[in-house]
Amino acid sequence: MARFYIDSSLSNGKRLDWLVAPDKGDTADSIVIEVRRAAMKKFGDGVWFNRWTHRVESNGFVTVRMYA
Repeated sequence: MARFYIDSSLSNGKRLDWLVAPDKGDTADSIVIEVRRAAMKKFGDGVWFNRWTHRVESNGFVTVRMYA
């Protein structure tokens, strides 16, 4: 289970970014799904259909981005 805090996101008004610390065995796709599910609990089910992207950083962290 990846470590992130759903209430701690960076925002520029058009998107939300989360920095996620993956655990051993986590894939980028499983991390994105985990963040999306947490965002659904916080913001409502409709955010599942927003545009989502992710980027694996050189230090192993994953940046998950949701566009509004």
